[in-house]
Amino acid sequence: MPKAIGVDWAGNGWVAASIENESATVSFYPTILNLWRAHSDAEQLLIDIPIGLCESGKRACDSATASKLGGTRQGSVFFTPTREAVYAPNIERAKERQQPKDFSVQNQVWAIVPRIRELDAFLQEYSGEIAPDQILEAHPELCFAGLNGGNPIAASKATEAGREARLEVLESVDKSLVAAYHDGVERLTEPSYAPMIGASKTDDIIDALVLAAAASKGADSLTRLPEDPGYDPVLERPIEIVYYQSD
Repeated sequence: MPKAIGVDWAGNGWVAASIENESATVSFYPTILNLWRAHSDAEQLLIDIPIGLCESGKRACDSATASKLGGTRQGSVFFTPTREAVYAPNIERAKERQQPKDFSVQNQVWAIVPRIRELDAFLQEYSGEIAPDQILEAHPELCFAGLNGGNPIAASKATEAGREARLEVLESVDKSLVAAYHDGVERLTEPSYAPMIGASKTDDIIDALVLAAAASKGADSLTRLPEDPGYDPVLERPIEIVYYQSD
């Protein structure tokens, strides 16, 4: 099986779940560049950070994802600021730059703006090394819904019930994913006085694993939202979010 990677930000760095030769593992990287150097041979890499920025207005893929999830889970979708707003020096300036002002820059989004900038700069700098569709944006909740018969998981991932429900979905796909989760928690959160990620960030490991599970299906098997995506002229690529829908 070709290497498939799922990536999520975990507070202090990037958590990457890897599936290769029917075996899953979880690793930690401080930067996207470190991660790329370790996994540039991956056939598919899915990441839960916006790829592609609009010059104005909302990204259609964010709206389509929120609509697809519906109910309580649509709140897990944050609306990505415009390119000018993303590169503003602070959130107040970002709100001023946002055009048109049909939505504001959310505090939760501003917290990950450094990661949006990091990935955006990386994709520009290394465009010549990245194969078409090798790195795509995905949303973990959409991937869980796709692997759960099209049904979003109602319980929040921050609760024990939500964590167990997501682990059950992963186990139904591949039991090694659950083993990789427990191994990753043990290695990355211990010792408690100097963890790679905090104990509260273990749900990011679950998110990385579901993205890896979707990535393992290959780009041709992924569903893309929306059908008519926007386009980022800087990255020269469609602005879309992908997921895998099981039969």
